[in-house]
Amino acid sequence: MDIVVNRSGVPLSKVKCRMLALDLDGTLLNSNHEVSLHNIKILNTVEQQGTLVILVSGRMHQSMLPISQQIGLQNPIISYNGGMVKHPKTGDVSFHLPVPRSLAVRLIEYCQKANLHLNFGWNDQLYVRQRNHWSDLYESRTGVSAEATGDLLKLPEAEPTKMQVLAEPEKIPNLLKQFEETFGLDLYITRTQPEYIEFMNPRVSKGLAITSLANELGIPISETMAFGDGFNDESMLQVAGHSVAMENAEEEIKHICNYITASNDHDGVALAIEQLILV
Repeated sequence: MDIVVNRSGVPLSKVKCRMLALDLDGTLLNSNHEVSLHNIKILNTVEQQGTLVILVSGRMHQSMLPISQQIGLQNPIISYNGGMVKHPKTGDVSFHLPVPRSLAVRLIEYCQKANLHLNFGWNDQLYVRQRNHWSDLYESRTGVSAEATGDLLKLPEAEPTKMQVLAEPEKIPNLLKQFEETFGLDLYITRTQPEYIEFMNPRVSKGLAITSLANELGIPISETMAFGDGFNDESMLQVAGHSVAMENAEEEIKHICNYITASNDHDGVALAIEQLILV
C-alpha cells in the first residue's frame, strides 16, 4: 500500500525530521521478529542524511542491543517502555526509573496467589519463579534467557525496571481490568503483545523518554517522528512532531496518528521514511 494521510487528507510532502523514534515488535520487526534488509538500508540512509534513529521498545535493553548492532546504530536505546535510556557502546545509563520495592512485592504476592506467570526485569536480567511455556515463549521472541529463582521475593531489595504478566490472549482483557482496579493508581500498566500486561513506575512512558532525549540532544520535539502499533506507543505518538501508525496497528492508535504506512511485514517503516523524509 502507499502511505496515506489518516486525518487531514492533504497531499504528502517532505517533513523536517532530525530524530526517528521506532517501536520494535509490530513496527520495525516483522512477524518473525526480524529487521528486513530493506529497513536496514533505509535506516542507514536516513542516518547518513543527518536524522538520528532511536529504538524505543518495551523490551529489555539486552534484547534490543543485538538489533541496534545489526542495523549499525550507535545512538542511545530507550528500553522498558521508557524506563531506561542506555548507550549501546559505553553502557552509560542516562535515565532509569524502576518500580519501588514495596509495589514490586505487592505485585509478586498478587500474582503468586492468582497463579499467574510473572516476568521480573531487574539489573537488565530476567527472573521468573519457575520456567514454563510462558518463559519459553518470551525467550523465543526476545532472545533473553530467564533465570528461575523459585520465589521472586527472595531477590533482596530488588527494584525491577519492569514486571510483566503473561497469559492466554482471551484472558488478558479481564486481567487488565483487575490489575488496573488494584494497581492503577500506583503503577503504569499497559498491554503490549496479545499475551502481555506490563507494569512500570507510574512516571514512565515512551513519550516522556523521547521528549527528554530530544531535549538532551537539542532537537525540537516538532522535528521528531515516531512509529508504532500498540497502546504502549500512544504517548510517544502523541508528543512527536509527526506520528506514523503501521497498517497492523490497533485502530485507536491509527486514529491519533498523522499517517498510516504499510504493515511491519511489508517494510512499512522504510516506505514511510522514503516518502516523508528522504530527499
